[in-house]
Amino acid sequence: MRVLPRLFPTLIAVSVLTLTVRIGVLWHDAGAALAATEPAAAAAPPAAPGATPAPAAPSDAPAATADGTKPHPPSPQKFSASEVEVLTELSKRRAELDKRAEELDHRELLLKAAEQRVDDKIAQLKDLQTQVDATVDKVKAEDDERLKSLVRIYENMKPKEAAAIFEGMEISSVLDVLTRMKDLKTAPILAAMAPDKARAVTVALEQRKGLPDSKTN
Repeated sequence: MRVLPRLFPTLIAVSVLTLTVRIGVLWHDAGAALAATEPAAAAAPPAAPGATPAPAAPSDAPAATADGTKPHPPSPQKFSASEVEVLTELSKRRAELDKRAEELDHRELLLKAAEQRVDDKIAQLKDLQTQVDATVDKVKAEDDERLKSLVRIYENMKPKEAAAIFEGMEISSVLDVLTRMKDLKTAPILAAMAPDKARAVTVALEQRKGLPDSKTN
């Protein structure tokens, strides 16, 4: 996602380097032209007495002006208007790209921080789920142990006594006990119950068929 924005500064740097090389060549050409206009550095040695003076070497240096001053050498070539405009646009574009890259870096840091917070929250929820599952398993174990204790109590009671108690209980509670009792103990209790209650309990037991067998052996 960040590869493309990172390439723009590189392209800009290459463009600026190319323009710099071009300017260097212009400066070199201007320097060469300026050196060609300079007069000879050393004058010819004086002629011997009676000798014919040697003709002066031709010079490409410009003649002095009327007031005796030498003309100014040509000034180096400056940036053209189009080159200045290109450099200005490149500078602006690079500043924009740098700002955009900083914004992307800041956004990436924010995303990483948000992801870390989400991961921490998920870990906390998993720990909480583990605690809830452990609590539920503990409650189920306690309830199962309590029902087993009740089953043992009712199995040791006389059928009429157990039937009298079951008639005052909710059917769901009666089923929880009867489904865990042995069949030999269940039948006498149902026979001792009132017909209407025994019928309702029997229908409810039939509706529980197909469920895992929870009777004790």
